[in-house]
Amino acid sequence: MALRSPGRPKDLEKRESILDAAQALFAERGIDGVPIEAIAARSGVSKVTVYGHFGDKAKIFESIVQRETDRLTEQLSHALNGDGTLEDRLISFGVALVNMLTQPCHMALDRSVSMESQRNPAIGRRFFDAGPGRVRQLLSAMLAEAAAQHQVTLDDPDYAAEDLLALWLGFNAMERRFIGGCVPDEETCRAHITRAVRIFLKAYAPA
Repeated sequence: MALRSPGRPKDLEKRESILDAAQALFAERGIDGVPIEAIAARSGVSKVTVYGHFGDKAKIFESIVQRETDRLTEQLSHALNGDGTLEDRLISFGVALVNMLTQPCHMALDRSVSMESQRNPAIGRRFFDAGPGRVRQLLSAMLAEAAAQHQVTLDDPDYAAEDLLALWLGFNAMERRFIGGCVPDEETCRAHITRAVRIFLKAYAPA
């Protein structure tokens, strides 16, 4: 068995444990309801270690948002830079997005942001810009490029991106928010995304 190298990897492991613990606790109690001591206890480190990595809860929360944004961007980049037809690429983008958004860690973050944004709208805005806003931006750019190549006809790439996101996420997102439910299996997810993409492409077909 390979030995763990000293120093940095162990620090990174602790950092990730702290973020995982904080994300779960924020979802359960809200950000204001979680003291640093609780995060330290859940992650199995000392309070000093938590402060050493992050300084305060605001920095912990910002790091959680950044981590999820980086994960989402990485997943979506494969679809953005992949080969295949526009339909293939949109399906890949949609599957990657839905798979990410339905993971328990992301749903926990979504719940915690929803609670806190009622008291602190700035938190909600930062999360929106880094998450949903960034997704719309990436998808809008892909659709604008497709329109330039006469693969689709659209007046506004942002509105078109919002239409497609609504098809992908609409009712299923509401169902998960209010009554929970299991993460959809890969076959079900792909079938739903494929149907939505084909409806979208039919609506935006070149004249």
